[in-house]
Amino acid sequence: MTQKLFGTSGIRGSILETSTPDLALKLGKALGSFLKGKGTVGVGTDARTSREMLRNVFVGGVLSTGVHVTDLGIAPMPAVAHYSATEHVAASVIITASHNPPTDNGFKFFSGGREFIRSEEVFLETSIEKEEYLVAPWDEIGYTTHKDIKLEFLSRVKEFLLSRGGLSDGTKVLVDLANGAATDYTPELLSDLGFSVTTMNSHQDGHFPGRPPEPSPRNLGDAMKMAADSDFAVTMCHDGDGDRLAVIDEEGEFVDQNRVIAVFARDEVERNGGGIVLTSIDTSSVIDECVNSVGGSVVRMRLGSLQEFMVTEDGRNVIFASEPWKPIFTELGWWMDGITGAGRFAQLVDELGDGSCTKLMKTVPKYPILRDFVSCPDKIKQSFLPRVKELLVPAISGVEKVLEVDGVRIDYSDGSYVLIRVSGTEPKARLYIGAKTQQKLDKITDVAKGIMTQVLDELQ
Repeated sequence: MTQKLFGTSGIRGSILETSTPDLALKLGKALGSFLKGKGTVGVGTDARTSREMLRNVFVGGVLSTGVHVTDLGIAPMPAVAHYSATEHVAASVIITASHNPPTDNGFKFFSGGREFIRSEEVFLETSIEKEEYLVAPWDEIGYTTHKDIKLEFLSRVKEFLLSRGGLSDGTKVLVDLANGAATDYTPELLSDLGFSVTTMNSHQDGHFPGRPPEPSPRNLGDAMKMAADSDFAVTMCHDGDGDRLAVIDEEGEFVDQNRVIAVFARDEVERNGGGIVLTSIDTSSVIDECVNSVGGSVVRMRLGSLQEFMVTEDGRNVIFASEPWKPIFTELGWWMDGITGAGRFAQLVDELGDGSCTKLMKTVPKYPILRDFVSCPDKIKQSFLPRVKELLVPAISGVEKVLEVDGVRIDYSDGSYVLIRVSGTEPKARLYIGAKTQQKLDKITDVAKGIMTQVLDELQ
């Protein structure tokens, strides 16, 4: 069986154990072989200290197959993905570990503006496993050119956003850029849209001195305090490569990702007069509530597999897609895009919220949620979920549907839900619960945790 290198979002991990120079070389040769030694590949990086080491080795592997490389320098993931949709570009790759610690790095591959689907990843894995690579003769080795893609990308994004909303009259926004690859992008975009922009952690530094690159509440204390102490209409925060967007309101409160997705999804469904909103299995039913209210429908997929649905015939009807943190505006392209997300959210605050994030978010219900986990040894994972499903489905009345695309998710007729899935990388079983009242949340939590504990005891 071929060794699986790709996780839910590309390849990521320690540069000493996972994303090593040796793997970089093999991936470059495998990609060039996948492309049959023809065409041009764009290669960008985030700001991590290991970027040049991995880029140079990876590029050497690509060139050895006869494929040419356009060096995109440090560039955010959405811009690198956009470049893959450019005419005469066969694929693009960003060397990034996204929100992982600075010790890590990784690789994400794009073609036609979307992430590689599983069959394409398998080709690369198989090529590496079998050490089967195309080798170009000496006079057909690829060459390298350089390109700055910022202006082209931002022009396209601005054009898209102006099809959605207007220019601001100077509404004040704060942007926390995480010392990452989007530092030169998001502030310029927002300024061009008429916003008055203040930035923090806005110089590129692969050590991430301002805060860890993941824009989760535990890492955004400085931004929350600055938001609460100032008069910004909204604060928006990125990760290391700009595909993620986190939102803080003017009171300094972190806005739940499910509600951010709901705002974007509702807006796109209204504009399109219906359509499919595609999201991951771990998202809240508040999205369904907002989307269904304006005539749309919601489809859920396994984490990291949205692109698998988007390449199907039904995927043509997807008008917005998102995993937590990572919006996809399908009319613009099929990549996850925190930069465009920041621009669009700022417009929505300006227009629907009358310059107030708090007012905008009052249009989306705020329900209690829980995210937790229990220890679950790898050896019992295969038996764990079927037994949990067997006990959990009849344990609470009002079951509307059961989804098993990634774990077991039970949706109830009152809008509450519970999702239990096992981690693919850690000895854990994860628990996600949402409900419209704290009382119902507590009830589901007690039942679900009791059943999970019972099954763990049985299997061990």
